[in-house]
Amino acid sequence: MSTKLHVPQTRREDLVERAAITELLTRGLTRKLTSIAAPGGYGKTTAVSQWLQQSAVPAVWISLGSQDNDLIEFWSYTIAAVDSKHPQFAAAVTPYLPSLKSGAFEPFISAMIRELDSRADELVIVWDDYHTIDLAPIHASVAYFLAYLPARVHLYITSRADMPFPTARLQTTGQLVKITIQELRFQLVEGVRYFQECMGLPLSGEKIAVLVDRTEGWISGLYLAAISLQRSGNYADFIRAFSGEHRNISDYLFQEVFSLQPSEIQSFLLETSIVDRMNGPLCEAITGQANCQELLETLEQHHLFIVSLDDRREWYRYHHLFSEFLRRLYRQKYAGQPAELHVKAARWLEAHGFLEEAVEQLFMDKRYLEASDLIEAHLQDFRVKRGVLYRWLRELPEACLAEKPGIQFLYVKVMVEAGQMELAQARLRHMESKLSDPAWEAYVGNVLYLSSAVAFYRKDIRRLDEYMEMFDRHMPEGSYIQMIEGNSYSINFDTQLSFINDLHEAERYFSKWVKRWETRENYPFVGFYYVTYSLLLYEQNRLEEAEMYAERALQTKCIQPYGLILFGAAAVAVRIYQARGASASAFELLERLKSKIHSPDKSIFIRKIEAEKAYLSLVNGSFDEGWLQACGIQYTDTAPFASIREYLHLARACMECGRESDALQLLEQMYGFVAEEDRTWDKVKVTILQSLALDLIGDRANAVMKLEEALRLAEPGRYTRSFLDEGAKMAELLREYTGHRPVNANLMSASMRYARELLLLMANPANETASAGALITKQELKILRMIDMGLSNKQIAEQLEITAETVKSHLKSMYRKLQVNSREQALEQGKQFKWL
Repeated sequence: MSTKLHVPQTRREDLVERAAITELLTRGLTRKLTSIAAPGGYGKTTAVSQWLQQSAVPAVWISLGSQDNDLIEFWSYTIAAVDSKHPQFAAAVTPYLPSLKSGAFEPFISAMIRELDSRADELVIVWDDYHTIDLAPIHASVAYFLAYLPARVHLYITSRADMPFPTARLQTTGQLVKITIQELRFQLVEGVRYFQECMGLPLSGEKIAVLVDRTEGWISGLYLAAISLQRSGNYADFIRAFSGEHRNISDYLFQEVFSLQPSEIQSFLLETSIVDRMNGPLCEAITGQANCQELLETLEQHHLFIVSLDDRREWYRYHHLFSEFLRRLYRQKYAGQPAELHVKAARWLEAHGFLEEAVEQLFMDKRYLEASDLIEAHLQDFRVKRGVLYRWLRELPEACLAEKPGIQFLYVKVMVEAGQMELAQARLRHMESKLSDPAWEAYVGNVLYLSSAVAFYRKDIRRLDEYMEMFDRHMPEGSYIQMIEGNSYSINFDTQLSFINDLHEAERYFSKWVKRWETRENYPFVGFYYVTYSLLLYEQNRLEEAEMYAERALQTKCIQPYGLILFGAAAVAVRIYQARGASASAFELLERLKSKIHSPDKSIFIRKIEAEKAYLSLVNGSFDEGWLQACGIQYTDTAPFASIREYLHLARACMECGRESDALQLLEQMYGFVAEEDRTWDKVKVTILQSLALDLIGDRANAVMKLEEALRLAEPGRYTRSFLDEGAKMAELLREYTGHRPVNANLMSASMRYARELLLLMANPANETASAGALITKQELKILRMIDMGLSNKQIAEQLEITAETVKSHLKSMYRKLQVNSREQALEQGKQFKWL
């Protein structure tokens, strides 16, 4: 860790004072971002480190590399760096790191921002060599970080390429300083000062002008030229040769410097160039020489493109351009020869705990079988480094995976987490073909379970059920993999119902498996199904049944260690309490839940519990706007949304606080995401809230149109509580919708009947059936029941002691209210409403 966070040091006497660069870097102290972007060798790292040595502002430094292309890894280094200046920062922020496993970075970044904002001191954060980062989620998280960065915190990024995230807004708002190749390249006056003062070379201004012009102010080129001139003695000949046509100035100059070294040093440079960083013992393992620490110190004293990575002068690296040059020479020299240097490096690195670098060495030498052995031996260590692991597994030849079930299993798991369902399914089919092999016997159940998971994410419920049947037959006692993340919060969805668009199919599936598993002893996996089935029953307004399954999940002993199940069950239970008017009990349950969860992700669970409490406060008229600052999410967040439910709470809170436009902006983003993902459950919820938000701003026409869209989405699944829970405002919109449609039942849409059912239920929402009195009179209900008994108008008139004309008048009124035009249609409606 210390080598990643070490600020590179350069002797002051070796540096040219660059007032213009210093001024630009200092200007960054009044901006959010300072971007230093130029090709390699233009002194980006040196300029920033030199400025930091001269500046009194507190600063932290993170040296980045290609192995840092992992969300958790990347931000872990940043946390550690900031913690070095602000003790307790890591303790406050690290609990949010696990949320990055789902790819949702907003809660974590929000925690970072809160902690940084709570510190009074100025702070500079430097990310060096950001061009080595190519993972899109990291770029997105950095953009989010910048958007909310406190005014006292300033980000400096060095890179060989332009910033891979949007910076236009920062530029237009005056929050960006850009330093490019134009500012970094040496001008003639700086070249003169460098050669004459720093390097002690008595060159004329004319000769220096040739060098500056030929290199176009490229600082590393000028440094290489200076080293060659110091060794050459014949300045005129060197400059004459240098000014010739060399296609690659860097290679030409590096070759000049390299050829001046003794053969022992040349061999050392080539052989040790294979590693990204080195110390004496590692170099000894690679080269077989015994004096490597002395050699490293000698190279540093001679300024031979080597950089110290710590204050103890233990770890070093070559300048990136020099390293690239040496590696090209190394490949030329050892082409086709079994040098074994990468293997030697890998063995030392593995023995000393640098597992990731050991694997990289084997990949560099195309030792794929050895690399796969090493990965397999340390699977538990690599599980947390999903990004790096996925890259390795994609590069491994199929032959290296064939006999390694453990690696293949983890490969599929990483594919699923990365959303690569097609690839995951293809590999699973390949794995299923091997399940009869004795070597795979221990993995049969887990492969079947993972196949069921892929079918679930692909919304293929029939295949899900088939795989679950096979899994259950093979492992009736269950598998550890079912509960591997039951006490963490790494999922990127709220409910399994988001992946089942047909709620009738969902009911058949979950009721079947709940009945299958509910009598088994010590089978905690059933808890996930209790939660989902309970939520489904709640949506259907079957409150007693829903409560029974939620209580089972909350009370079953073997489920208690699994925070994910407990939270899910409590989230359903509080809705049931609220529906029955017992909001105090709902708040109490959520508070008790905090002490029942013992999870490494407890801070995430607490945040989600607070979000549910915020929802309860909103519907009970006691909302505290403080939640908006503490919730860790913003209305400007963009897809993917890990928790639709939490963002719905945020949208409601914005609506409550008079920020309807913010709510609509967020809901529009959410709808685009869930529509693309084809998640009907979430589309219904989002569309309902869009309708209410539009109505709040007085756009009743579009509000009703949105409501109609919600009804059409919801009717096939007979969604109920999603509408009922919105109360009087939803009832008003439903009445508006039903009141402006034709009374001719032949022209009436199915969603119109559905809307009327919902209106009737709203008269008594805790009951499963609608109240007839909410729509038709008692006399009309009597007439409808007599029609159901087969009585004619004349017989009904006799029974009720009224005239036949009065019966016709009641029928006409009832038809209008029910939007029907015949006895048969009226009876059909009565049966749907359970009046008959």
